[in-house]
Amino acid sequence: MEQRPRSQTAEIAAALRVWHTRLDDAPTIFDDRAVLPLLSPRMRQLVQPPPPLLAMQLRTMEGMHPELAALRGQTVTRARFAEDALDAAVDRGHRQIVLLGAGLDTTALRRPDLLARTTLLEVDQAPMQWWKRAHLPAKVANRMRFVAVDFARDRLAERLLDARIDPQTPLFANWMGCTYYLPPEAIGATLQGLAEVAAPGSELVADYWLPAGELSWRPRMLLRGVELALNTQQEPLLGLIRPDTLHRLAANTGWQVLEELDAPALRAHWLSERRDSLSVPAFARCLRLVRD
Repeated sequence: MEQRPRSQTAEIAAALRVWHTRLDDAPTIFDDRAVLPLLSPRMRQLVQPPPPLLAMQLRTMEGMHPELAALRGQTVTRARFAEDALDAAVDRGHRQIVLLGAGLDTTALRRPDLLARTTLLEVDQAPMQWWKRAHLPAKVANRMRFVAVDFARDRLAERLLDARIDPQTPLFANWMGCTYYLPPEAIGATLQGLAEVAAPGSELVADYWLPAGELSWRPRMLLRGVELALNTQQEPLLGLIRPDTLHRLAANTGWQVLEELDAPALRAHWLSERRDSLSVPAFARCLRLVRD
């Protein structure tokens, strides 16, 4: 029997990106069908295009209950936010890309142009990387650097230096889909560790989720449902955090917030003219930071 990836949340996020291309209207916000070979056989079966009648029923249900499409919308808008920021950073001359908590990120598969002219480092826990390397084409995997890190225990800067990152050259880091699984002290330690090897002008994109006390009842119930589901997968939410707390952690470790999009801004930027049911939950925010 083929072994599942160690992180089920990484696989679910990847499946939501694929499901966006199966169910939602064109144009796609983020097309990640490239991730299909990295999914387990069971998940590949689950993300097959639905029959037209089932697709219509799902769309009707999501139209009546927009929160059902909120996590899919959040997953693809955060991915698009990161991709746009990455392209802009590369245009400005950044040639080191660090994917923190890379999971089933497909930058190396989707963007051979970037793989050819940048150094791409994927940082994640070792079991996730073993799975991924076994499913990547060798010609792609051999062009990447894999950095095994436990964010709650390891010193990130040491691991990146061991992987021959150049601390004199600005980097671009993508830290999407990770902070909510880390306690605040680990979030701060990650920001500090990255800052120690990030030259001035380096950029970081990340997302985070607000605590339940900041929310009205409907998004609070959605967050509670997500929390219960993740507890069953033994990947609990540990890092729900207030904006002022995260901003303070960033400032204390040498990062300046350049841009922040809350849920209404994410909806306005990518969802306002769509006719499908995509939404973004009120607890979701995206950030772009620069190293002072």
